[in-house]
Amino acid sequence: MIRTSYMMTREVLLLLKEAEMKTGYAMIDLIIAVIRYAMRHHAKYEREHGRIEYQKRFDVEGVPIPKFRVKIKILEREYDYFNDMRRFFRRSISHVIAIAVLEYLPALVERIEKGEYDEEVESYPYKSCAIYDKCIEEATVYHIWWGLPSDPALLAAEFAR
Repeated sequence: MIRTSYMMTREVLLLLKEAEMKTGYAMIDLIIAVIRYAMRHHAKYEREHGRIEYQKRFDVEGVPIPKFRVKIKILEREYDYFNDMRRFFRRSISHVIAIAVLEYLPALVERIEKGEYDEEVESYPYKSCAIYDKCIEEATVYHIWWGLPSDPALLAAEFAR
């Protein structure tokens, strides 16, 4: 287990606390679940260039947006997964969490309440994630897969190259 902390706005915290009450899931379990849920739309958030983007510090009127440090304990695999998202989305982990909570938590809570949420099915990043490195003329190239392609033979073909 890794102890870490993330900055969350009052809105994000309130949504998570409300979801905890409705579903009976702990906040960290909801955060992990909603991020997995949001990953279905990962192409929408990927950025190739630029600095790491953080949550907004001020609202539209220039008033500082208060944020709270939330301490959590997560498994090393989740910590690594979050850091991978930071690299590929070029956003802070706190910002990725905020996006996932604001955009996808209501749908996730609805699925949990309807009994349509299955943790085993939803946890694909660990069961279907691969990191493959290869050296091409003194340059190390990494291939990272999240999820499986519709034709798994594509992965075998990529490894064979």
